[in-house]
Amino acid sequence: MARILALTIIFSSLLVSSISAQAGINPFKKTKNYVFGSNIAWYLKEGAAVKSGSAKDGSDTLYYHLNVTKDRLRLRLGKNDPGGDIENTRDLGKMAIVNVLLDGRRFAQFQRCLDNQEQVNKKLKQNALVANGLCVNSGGGGDFIIQLDSSSKNALKAASSLELVIEPYGRPVKLKYSMTGFADIMSKLDKPKPKPVVKAKPKAKPVAKAKPRPKTKKKIVKMCLARPPADFKSAVRAVSYPCENKARQEKAEKSIAARVEKEKQKMAAEMARVKQEEQAREKASKSNEIEIEWAKKQAAMWIKRCEKHWVKGTSPCFCEKYLDKAPPSVTNTCGN
Repeated sequence: MARILALTIIFSSLLVSSISAQAGINPFKKTKNYVFGSNIAWYLKEGAAVKSGSAKDGSDTLYYHLNVTKDRLRLRLGKNDPGGDIENTRDLGKMAIVNVLLDGRRFAQFQRCLDNQEQVNKKLKQNALVANGLCVNSGGGGDFIIQLDSSSKNALKAASSLELVIEPYGRPVKLKYSMTGFADIMSKLDKPKPKPVVKAKPKAKPVAKAKPRPKTKKKIVKMCLARPPADFKSAVRAVSYPCENKARQEKAEKSIAARVEKEKQKMAAEMARVKQEEQAREKASKSNEIEIEWAKKQAAMWIKRCEKHWVKGTSPCFCEKYLDKAPPSVTNTCGN
């Protein structure tokens, strides 16, 4: 009986330990890893080098658009949007940027962002304030931006891989991008446009004068014109034909009709192109307005914080950008 009781106690202890161990595992915190390798090519789009990866999420497709220009790197989180348009960014209530690594080592520019936060933290939290706008994490709109200088841009060109660790919903997601081909495509962005080469006109060869032919009287043929409709007079020339030649008249009229139809098609294509350009400009304008509005709000918040130091006659480093708003008696203490 004592042996059975002892076995029961041991079994119960093991069961409780197993349940406690399982309770400590949170499957919802498991890291998701996405690798976007060299099979996904970099391409040029509106003055930026772009590489987009995607992953299925139920019936939806989540996109991770990496967009690098001459002066900034941007990660945009989209949903069912392979083009990366700003109106299709994911609306996230909370997102943190945990790390940015080049070839497994922390990107120096990201470390500067962490060091220059108003409230220093191991992560770059959503809407965190960073001096001089070096980093922007507008998680509610699905964008993360790092401003680049020549040193950080050269580091990107030399890297084999770029890895971003983000937490869109408190759960880590690792995005690893192959940088194969990035340096080549950035060299195209940095390269100045070549000046057009003007070729010298070849010297004209002297034309031998032809001997005058004896004048012969020609029969005067009366000519008529096949004309286009009034709306196409400037684009389609009239075609002449002998007035008494019905076959030539029919041919001239068919030629006019064909040219008019071609002009209609060109007009329709031009109208479609203009409409597309207007839509593209509207999208770009919306994106710029959001970035400008964010910069204004950030500047206002920083100036408000700097004023607390300015009234004391000093100005710390994170206020250096806004010294033109400070009273003349304020001393810049940055670097002291």
